[in-house]
Amino acid sequence: MVAIVTLIVTGSLLMLAEVFLPGMIAGMIGLLCFLAAVVLSYATFEGSMQHLVAIGIFCLGLLEFLIWLWWFPSSRLAGQFISKGSIGVLNVRDPSLLGRSGVALTDLRPAGSVRLDGGERIDVVAEGEMLSKGEHVKVVTADGIRIVVRRLVAGKPSSA
Repeated sequence: MVAIVTLIVTGSLLMLAEVFLPGMIAGMIGLLCFLAAVVLSYATFEGSMQHLVAIGIFCLGLLEFLIWLWWFPSSRLAGQFISKGSIGVLNVRDPSLLGRSGVALTDLRPAGSVRLDGGERIDVVAEGEMLSKGEHVKVVTADGIRIVVRRLVAGKPSSA
């Protein structure tokens, strides 16, 4: 009986440790502890007691999981694991980039890099066709982190 309780407690602690130790190793060992407790209960007890232990372990694991789902996302502990940062703002126009010209640093198939006239390097997407490295381009749309360029032909953007 002591071995079964020890396996259940150890399994629960290992499941808790899985939050801090990435890689699912602690969780898998905890699951194996639960399984070993069920197997040991079937070897130790007679009648319906072994079934009650198996159902109890299943319910305990389910209860631990539901408490974790309810508690963990809103806890201070979760704040250390969840990134609060962001890259750019979606669907916000950046008028400072519109109309600026530059040179493609990479082939734009359709994404690539451009050095703008002020020396600033940015990641862009070509509008329509693929553009080769070294071609002159102009910014036609700047929505958040998505910047769209078009080929410049003789000082003006192409109509393509």
